[in-house]
Amino acid sequence: MRHTTPLSSPIKFNNHPDSSSRLMSDSTTTTTSNTPTPSASWTPKARQAPDASHKPAYPASPTRTAPLSNTMASHGNALSQLQPSQVRNLRDGFQILDRDSDGVVNREDVADMLNQLGLPSAPSDVAQFFPPSAPQTMTMPYFLNSLSTTLAAMSPSPELLSALSAFDDDDSGQIDVAELRDALLNTAPEPGERPLTEAEVDMVMSGFTSRRAFNRNGRGARNDVFKYQDFVGSVMGSNAGGGEAGDGAKE
Repeated sequence: MRHTTPLSSPIKFNNHPDSSSRLMSDSTTTTTSNTPTPSASWTPKARQAPDASHKPAYPASPTRTAPLSNTMASHGNALSQLQPSQVRNLRDGFQILDRDSDGVVNREDVADMLNQLGLPSAPSDVAQFFPPSAPQTMTMPYFLNSLSTTLAAMSPSPELLSALSAFDDDDSGQIDVAELRDALLNTAPEPGERPLTEAEVDMVMSGFTSRRAFNRNGRGARNDVFKYQDFVGSVMGSNAGGGEAGDGAKE
């Protein structure tokens, strides 16, 4: 009785439909997988095949977001390097550009700013502020991040003052506008950098120009002058050189 009952049941009832175990169903699945039966196309393995073909499309998202996160991190570091007065000036500048106070600066806002400054505002002039690879609108965080990177990369005030003072013939803290403008437009840029446009030069100099009546030698100066010490003090977030520029203007 003991030798016949346990050993004979798996073999005797191998082909019986009611006695098929899980192990036997797996073996029958592997042996009959080559037969083109309708049920074979609906097995779990057959239904997973289309999902596997779509998996390579998803790893593309980390590669797109990684550079963006690195860029935002670098912008944040640049913003933290600015003086508080510089950040306030950037915020004020954005609010001036945002005419309708919707929190976004677009092409129309920039064109209006150029018009108020008396600068060219054609679509080609506005396009230089919105490169094709950059967003076509600017929120305040994007505006702050973009300009803070540029300002953080600028030379410290002593170096900037030293470079501009080379054009200051009488040590008055002021430079002839035409001379400086010609130098900025005709000087070859550093490798990898683009030359400045006339609109950019005029925009930078517009807030720091005046007509000087007399120079240190008591001679009349008819041309407009650029108060570069005031400019450096404003850009670098300090009042460095501002007093000297004021004294030079009085003399």
